[in-house]
Amino acid sequence: MNAFGNTFIYKFSEWVIRISLLNLLWILFTVIGLGFAGFFPATVAMFTIVRRWVKGNADEQIFKSFLELFKRHFLKANMLGYICALGGAVLYWDYLLVKSLSGPFQMVMMLLLVPVAFYYFMVTFFVFPVYVHYDIKLMECFKYAFIIGASYPLRTIYMVFVTFVVYYVTVSFPVLFLFFSGSVWSFLIMRFTYVAFEKVEVRNNRMVEPV
Repeated sequence: MNAFGNTFIYKFSEWVIRISLLNLLWILFTVIGLGFAGFFPATVAMFTIVRRWVKGNADEQIFKSFLELFKRHFLKANMLGYICALGGAVLYWDYLLVKSLSGPFQMVMMLLLVPVAFYYFMVTFFVFPVYVHYDIKLMECFKYAFIIGASYPLRTIYMVFVTFVVYYVTVSFPVLFLFFSGSVWSFLIMRFTYVAFEKVEVRNNRMVEPV
């Protein structure tokens, strides 16, 4: 029992350090990129590393890998992220427009906006995992994110729930944001999406080869 306990404590401590280091790097490189230029490549680097963890490869040097991934994907990650941000801005503008209406027409438009918002969030949740998992063109990431997300809509609901929980916990305990916000969130999101990727690949005889 002592040996088992010591092994468990060691492994647990190792993962805590690993996850907290990744989160600190995510924040640091976002700040280095002044937020608007650093957030998306830092997020892609984070998702790439947690994908390797999900696949069982957790022995690499995190800082070295993160830096290399950040530089390699800087331009494409920003393009991907700003397309998502633009879509979110348009969706928010539509919401404000519908909110300014009145009467039955407002209700009808709001009901139409709800599924559009759901599909937007579905694609946004899947697009970064798709980007790091498959070697495909940038715009194809959105197509595959939509196809896979639409095939497994419950996973989108799970990811919304996970996002809410992580957000609520880190807001309630701000110190956790520094060490466990992005890394824990991305790890859980990657776990959900990776299972979906495997199912789709088996069902379609690997429609696209993963990286």
